[in-house]
Amino acid sequence: MDQPPRFTRRGPLRPPPADQATRTRWPVRVAAGVGLLAAIGLLWPFAGWNWWPVVIGLGVLVLLYLSRLDRLLLGWAPHLAGLVTVVLMAARSDPWAWGLAAGLALLGVGLARLPVNPSSRRWWPVAAGGLAVLVFGAGYAVVHYRTAEQQRAEQRAADSHYTAGRAALPAELVFAAITSDIASGDEIKACGLLGTPAGAQFAASAGAPDCPGAVRALRPQVRDPYAYANPRMSRGVVSKRADGTASVDGCAVWPSAGSAPGPRLGRLDLRLYEGSRYVITGYTPCQQ
Repeated sequence: MDQPPRFTRRGPLRPPPADQATRTRWPVRVAAGVGLLAAIGLLWPFAGWNWWPVVIGLGVLVLLYLSRLDRLLLGWAPHLAGLVTVVLMAARSDPWAWGLAAGLALLGVGLARLPVNPSSRRWWPVAAGGLAVLVFGAGYAVVHYRTAEQQRAEQRAADSHYTAGRAALPAELVFAAITSDIASGDEIKACGLLGTPAGAQFAASAGAPDCPGAVRALRPQVRDPYAYANPRMSRGVVSKRADGTASVDGCAVWPSAGSAPGPRLGRLDLRLYEGSRYVITGYTPCQQ
C-alpha cells in the first residue's frame, strides 16, 4: 500500500534526484585538516622531501600547546601548524609546483565526488583539475629540464676550463666547487681552483705543508659529503664590485662549526678573469 506524500510549507516533499547520492558532510575542522594534510603530501616531493618544514610545523604546534594558546584558537592550533608547514614547503618550491599540486588536489576531489550517473554535470572539477595538471605539469617539466641543462652546460664549461689550465668559474659556483672537490678528495681540482697565493694561505690555515696536503687533511672531517658538496648560498654571500673584484663569504654559509657538514671554509677574494668567470686571488680563514 503506497503511503501519501509528505507536505511542507512549500508543497509536497519530493525525493532527491537519482544522480544525487546522499553524502555525509564533514565538519569544517575535519575538512580543513584533510585539505592541509593533502597539501603537505602534494608539496613535499616538490620541496625536495625536506623534513624541516614538518619539524617546524610540529614545533609550532608544541609551542602553542605549551603556551596554552590553543585555547584562544578554539581547537584550530593543529590547523595553524599545518598552515605553517604548507607555507614553508611552498617557499621551497616554485609556482609551477604550486599549480600542479592544486590541480592534483582538484582532480582528486572531483573524482571523489563524481556520481555514478554519467548524465550529471558534476564533471567540471575533474576537467578543471586535469587541465591544471597538464598545464602546470608541462611548465614544471620544462623549467626543471632547462635548469638541469643549464647546470650540465655550466659543468661542461667548468671542466673545459680545468682542462685548459684555467681555473676560472662564475663567482656563484666557486665556493661549491671547492667544497665538492674537498668532499670527493680531488686535490688537483681544488688546488687548481685556489691557485697561488690562495692555495698557500689555505694550506697554512689547515696546518698543512701545501694545498694538496690540506685537502687530504680536511677530507676525513667531512661528515655529510652531499650537503658539503651542495651548500645553500644565501643572499649576501657573494659580493661583486664595479672594479672587477668580488668576494665569497664562506663563513656566512655555515655560521658555526656545529651547523657545517664538514670543515668551514673562509673568505675567498676573486678577480674577474673573462666573461663572467673569476679566479681566486686570496683566502682568509674564518675566525673560530
